[in-house]
Amino acid sequence: MEPSSDPVPDRIEVGALVLVRPRPEDCAELVAALSDSDEIARWTRIPYPYRPEDFDAWLARDGHSYLIRTEGRIIGTTGAGVDPATATAELGYWLAPHARGAGHAVTAARAVCELAFDRDAARIFASVIVGNLSSSVVLDRLGFTFEGVQRSVAAVNCGLGPARIDLQMWSLLPGELT
Repeated sequence: MEPSSDPVPDRIEVGALVLVRPRPEDCAELVAALSDSDEIARWTRIPYPYRPEDFDAWLARDGHSYLIRTEGRIIGTTGAGVDPATATAELGYWLAPHARGAGHAVTAARAVCELAFDRDAARIFASVIVGNLSSSVVLDRLGFTFEGVQRSVAAVNCGLGPARIDLQMWSLLPGELT
């Protein structure tokens, strides 16, 4: 089966959330959200402090991510773009600290996983910095399987922390999304 050539939807509404493709005019709001606390950088590969140049570089190279909005405000991002050569997708997401604990990460990630499977992904994978219990819980709730730990991985673009980190590896196959 050939991967879908349909364009990625610009907007996905799911529950109280609206997932929208980022646009240049979103720069200031996203930079502010990512600069509010170093908490996001501690657990992701997002640089800190996050600058407009970081946003521009992300926008130029990314074709599958969504801003997560609720009540008109950006509260995070998510995405799982399918690589047609391997029929795999890497799930990524983050939420602002004030938006956590309400199920938003699970809801948004489920929507992009459904989209990836609709676009013929045979496998979705995610990596989580060891110690990030909240992200592990999100993946578990989605039906991902914990595969193991990659030890002493180079922390390329990791916002804070040591030069090398340990990463939990998780995967999801068609029919496993909960």
